[in-house]
Amino acid sequence: MVERKARVIKRRRGRSLRRLRFRLDFSRFRQGFNNREIMDISIAWLVLSVAFAYALYVDFSGTDIVSILGGLSFVYLLIGSMIAIACGFIMHELMHKFDAQRYGYEAHFRMWVFGLVIAMITSLFGFIYAAPGATYFEPDPNEMYTDPNGFRKRYGTISFAGPKINMIFGAIFLGLFYLALFIAVNLGVELYSVFPLLIILAIPALINFYLCAFNLIPIMPLDGAKVFRWNKKVWATFFIISAAISLMMFLGKVPYFPI
Repeated sequence: MVERKARVIKRRRGRSLRRLRFRLDFSRFRQGFNNREIMDISIAWLVLSVAFAYALYVDFSGTDIVSILGGLSFVYLLIGSMIAIACGFIMHELMHKFDAQRYGYEAHFRMWVFGLVIAMITSLFGFIYAAPGATYFEPDPNEMYTDPNGFRKRYGTISFAGPKINMIFGAIFLGLFYLALFIAVNLGVELYSVFPLLIILAIPALINFYLCAFNLIPIMPLDGAKVFRWNKKVWATFFIISAAISLMMFLGKVPYFPI
């Protein structure tokens, strides 16, 4: 009887410890994201997704792409844009945040209402000026004077974290696009039937490479200015590759649609 009670107490204690660990982990997550930051990221994500989808719809209107997609063309473009912005924008900003926190800095995303309005206006003309907000971090103000080289490196790597994840996601989605195309061709599947999937994979590739190139333009307040000041070789490598792929995409050379 005593042994049975001891086992029951041990099981209850184990469940209590597991619940405590879950609460501790959850509380640590909540400390990293406040309600305003979550709201700002969500609003910026939705607005940018609609802006990019409409800009692509304007660009593709009257082409074979829209005619193949049919009446749901804007829906497919919006789905692709939402996936692209989730990977290219949200992860871009979170990488800035996580990298800054790795150095012990306070870091939070804040949206720019004016930037989102400009994104919506420019989308009417078939292109996007993407400046939805930025991740602000608060280092020790004395760092730039007491350790200027170290501060330049930390500031550069934090700024580089965003474009770097854009390049990675761009390569992943471009690879998935060609993989889906290869499988469809080799299985003899009618390409028109998989065209929506190809579009949904192509849009994140396009947007991620574009965001990488745009953010690496070496002018303030863009990431490129800080990356250029920290390491010119890293800046040149990623900027040239992302800009070249973005240009080939806008010219319709990459990705290749066999239509």
